Amino acid sequence: MKGRTALGEAILKHWRENCPQMVRDLEKQNRLDKTVFEAQERTGELLYEMVSVRKMNYQAAWEIAMEEWALPQSEDHPTTARPPTRTSRPGTSCRKRRPRRRRATSG
Repeated sequence: MKGRTALGEAILKHWRENCPQMVRDLEKQNRLDKTVFEAQERTGELLYEMVSVRKMNYQAAWEIAMEEWALPQSEDHPTTARPPTRTSRPGTSCRKRRPRRRRATSG
């Protein structure tokens, strides 16, 4: 397995801060490094696809790619569940993020 990149470090840092139980579970299963590496690789591939192939703006692509690994899907905690994506992992949990504010509309 190749080494962890700066992206992998950012993913791990985010998971440690926001998904501590998931990190502990992965450590107990001896799968943390492999899972971070897989998330790092998928994110890089997704960014390449969106920016180079689809010609998407990098910042917009980054935000989408980050959503893929920032909050893995949870089957145990429905309040943190997200719709399934190709990078979501069942059985993991993270803290729920604050809901986005809606813009005021007239009418």
